[in-house]
This record gives sequence, structure tokens and C-alpha cells, in this order.
Amino acid sequence: NGFFLRDMLVFNGLNAGGYVSKGFIFEPPDFNNAQIAELNEFQDQLSILLASLSDNQRLQVQWFCDSDYQHELLRYNEETKRATNVWTRRARNERFARYWQAMVNRRLRRQRLILYISRSIEASPAFSGSRASLTKHYDLLLDQLQQEFSQVHETLTGIFSGQGTRILPMSDADHFRHYAAFLNPSLAERFDYDALETFDPSLSIQDNCWHSEGSGQEDFGFWMDGHYHSVIALTRWPKMTFP
Repeated sequence: NGFFLRDMLVFNGLNAGGYVSKGFIFEPPDFNNAQIAELNEFQDQLSILLASLSDNQRLQVQWFCDSDYQHELLRYNEETKRATNVWTRRARNERFARYWQAMVNRRLRRQRLILYISRSIEASPAFSGSRASLTKHYDLLLDQLQQEFSQVHETLTGIFSGQGTRILPMSDADHFRHYAAFLNPSLAERFDYDALETFDPSLSIQDNCWHSEGSGQEDFGFWMDGHYHSVIALTRWPKMTFP
């Protein structure tokens, strides 16, 4: 369990034995029809990413699919309302209604990729100090961590520059929405509901996001929030990777 704090995720406290993580939304270009040279260049960038991690850093990759184009469609609809041509508004309204219904029916597909970079905390404050000194220590530590993750963002942007990849640092709201959707898969059916309405920064990740119980299955996986889940654990890296 952990907490959402200053656009970061804090686990086990801000002292030795604790960890701080931050997510980055990774939006690569479409390589379906890319030339071999472009694929090889992207493969090299992935290798540089792994090599750039320091000894106290870890990388977690979250890849998933959904049909949520709500933000883009609503923005499209707002622009439609400003159109002055009657035929333009009619055509755009028809397209908006058609795509919205396709989204509700889960006939749209969107791939998402999030990179979580985490680092361990090596030092603990002197707990015999005053409340003011502890507050100052934690504020300085959080400032340092925010600067570190800003540098991580710059490094990621530099590694993947040149091919149109977009990397967006996640905020507390982004982290919360991802955790809430991950732990409550039934939310994928509710496009009219924003889980951020229930977000309370003073509560932990579990208190904010985990609202259902998991039930283990005899044959495989577990049952949670109306869905079956299974887990595949990989114990070692492959000897070779390909674009």
C-alpha cells in the first residue's frame, strides 16, 4: 500500500526501506508500416532505456487496451458546437453520435502504455528531532525526488526523440485513475463516470481505489469486481529481443 503525493507514489514511508515511483504515459508512433531501419532505431532506443536505469531504479511496464475515447470525443463535440455552418454541424454530430455508440459498445480499441520508474530511499531522518525538523527533512526529500523524476522525464524524452514519441508525466489524478481502473475493471463499462470524484489525497492507495474483494479460484487465477483474472510470472529475461 502507499500514498499519492506530489504527483508521485510513495510506498512504505519516506525513510529507509521505502520506495517512490512515478508513471509516464508513453505514446509511440504507429510502426505497423514502418521501414526496417525505423524499427531497428526504436529497438536501439529501448535498449538505451534499460541501460539508463541506475542501480537503485526499477522499471515497470503497464500495457493494456480499452475503448475509452471519451476525452477526445467530448472535445470534438465542443468544437462542433462552435461551427457556424449548418451542414458541418449536422455531419459532425452524426459522426460524434456514431463513434460514441461504438465506444459504449466496446467496438473501438485503444492501446495504452505506461512506464513506472521507481527508486528506493536509502536514508532515514533522525526521529528524535522536532516536528519542525522532520517536516523540513521530508519537504527537502520530496523536492529532491520531484527534481529527479523531472530529470527522468527529460532523459526519456531525449532517448525517444526524433520518431514522434510523446511521453507525458502523470499527475496524482492520472495515477489515481489508473489504479482505480486497474483494481475496478467494471469501471470500463461506465463512460459517464469519472472516478476522480471520489479521490481523497489523505487516504491511502488501497482506501482510495480497492473497493472489492478478491476470491481465489481452484483451477487458476482469482475473481474480482465481476471479472476473472490470471497472472503470468516471467522469472528471467529472454536471451534475445527483436523489433
